[in-house]
Amino acid sequence: MAEVNILGIFGNRYLKESFSLYLEEKLSIKKFFSKIDRHLKVRLFKKIIRRLPDGVVIMINGQLVHSPAKYDVPIKDSDQVSIIRIIAGG
Repeated sequence: MAEVNILGIFGNRYLKESFSLYLEEKLSIKKFFSKIDRHLKVRLFKKIIRRLPDGVVIMINGQLVHSPAKYDVPIKDSDQVSIIRIIAGG
């Protein structure tokens, strides 16, 4: 099971979610984000992957995904994926 952790404001929703997704095979981040959307019954993350907004951090097994070129990193069943929206203010 791939572990998914989501924290932050995405679209106009605050999300604090942790869940597992079963993967039969390795998936690209794009396909994995579509699977997250289906699980949450939303259309948020597939849109995010097209153009990573400022303040959105994606980590796979604790390693930061730095650029769109890295979106081809395959997600496998034992991975942990974190999607975090950084918010700052004062």
